[in-house]
Amino acid sequence: SCDMYPSDHWEAVVSTQSTGMGRHFVQVDCELFSRRFSFLTSHLESMKDHSAERCNQFNKVLSYMTSENLLQNITIFGGDMNLRDSEVRRLHNHEAFADVWEEVGRDAATRYTWDTGANTNTGAPYKSKLRFDRVYLRRSGPGKCVPVSLTLVGKTKLQSCDMYPSDHWGLLTRFSVQ
Repeated sequence: SCDMYPSDHWEAVVSTQSTGMGRHFVQVDCELFSRRFSFLTSHLESMKDHSAERCNQFNKVLSYMTSENLLQNITIFGGDMNLRDSEVRRLHNHEAFADVWEEVGRDAATRYTWDTGANTNTGAPYKSKLRFDRVYLRRSGPGKCVPVSLTLVGKTKLQSCDMYPSDHWGLLTRFSVQ
């Protein structure tokens, strides 16, 4: 456990401009263990037929993560990306980033964050499993930051409403920073 202290410029909301669903990404900068971090999150364009825009948005975030103003920070991007595996292979410069789920061993038990068979919140009449939610770490940067584990969270129904916290499972990721 540690305290997060915002740096001078600690939060930014960056528009992806071409979105049809009002999407953007949020950045929070902080200092942990005497190291500067930038955490980014977004909910990228949804639905299969919005693949081109979703890939455009993801490429914009990856490009931003390698911009000069973040090179001195350990940079992590996570969120509801709605990405399909086939889309990730088409992205620019994706090899410069570590997919945390892959880095920690590709555990089948933590692969799918959207599972209409197990998570009844959507009420979908079909069963589908996808890895919409992901966490990426920029490979280069100061110090060493290594993903250690990834766990699915939010898999227990809330007693007050007999529903899960979301229609997606959440991701809890642990890192070792040296």
